[in-house]
Amino acid sequence: MLELSIVNQQIAIAGKVLEGETEKVIAGAIVEIVEMPGRFKAILSLKALQYGSQWEKMSDRPDRKITASDGHFYWINLPVGEYVLETSLPGSGTQYNKVRKTVKVSATVNGKIPTKMIDIVLVPTGIKGTITDADDLKKPVVNAKIQIEDSRENTISDRQGNYRLIGLESSASVPRTINLIVSATGYQQVSQSLVIKKGEVIAFSNFSLKHK
Repeated sequence: MLELSIVNQQIAIAGKVLEGETEKVIAGAIVEIVEMPGRFKAILSLKALQYGSQWEKMSDRPDRKITASDGHFYWINLPVGEYVLETSLPGSGTQYNKVRKTVKVSATVNGKIPTKMIDIVLVPTGIKGTITDADDLKKPVVNAKIQIEDSRENTISDRQGNYRLIGLESSASVPRTINLIVSATGYQQVSQSLVIKKGEVIAFSNFSLKHK
């Protein structure tokens, strides 16, 4: 966590949301303060009274931010104390898990708020691995098709034989059991049963294909 002061701007917390596998920024993620000091809670109570029935429907409010196109978000002039931020991606179903992060806002120094800079990483639900030739494990199988049986979820291995199948759906409460099928021209098809969990990537799910 990086700490710095931004001159002439009283930014208390700032950061960006990233995708855990690709490290690309995520726009449209919701970052919400779910635990806070009493002073900020009192401010929210007054705001809730001010907006009435519209309060719960508001997507962007004092305790809730939506990341911009560059994945960034920030809060200005927060009271001193400890905050817990919860980040989620609307409309993604069970493709990503919610993430919580604790941030402490310090007292002003020479009239300036020391800004807390944070990165929040959303880990997708997925599988990744490598496809190789069974006769030569150093030889990658390029353009192998990796598909989940009875679904449209699939991908293709790259020039190094690597594949990554992310953004998969999985039950929020019960892990999903899938049958992963791997096929490639000139090779025998193989399959493997796997259990995937929301917000986790199964790494090293590797396959060695035999020639027909």
